Amino acid sequence: MSRTDLLKPAQVFAEYGVKPRALAYMREQSNDLGYLIGPLWINPKDTNIFFYKRVWIDEWIEKDTVKFNVPELQNDKKDKSNKSKSNILNYPKHPK
Repeated sequence: MSRTDLLKPAQVFAEYGVKPRALAYMREQSNDLGYLIGPLWINPKDTNIFFYKRVWIDEWIEKDTVKFNVPELQNDKKDKSNKSKSNILNYPKHPK
């Protein structure tokens, strides 16, 4: 592990857009609730300095990213020159 793999909260904000106050809130919630909220962190003993491993930030973002399984819309292949058809998109119906 190199030093470039350890990020301070300001560096996490610069690279990933997660504000240092949000990281502090997630650490606080993790301590209060007793389970992890947000990415893992390193806190050297008796200091108020926090580090995040880049891989931990990447894993946390991947885990908390919402992914939808949406089939490709068939409207892209329809003939757009036919003006008699409706111009409203036909979205797939939600399965019951």
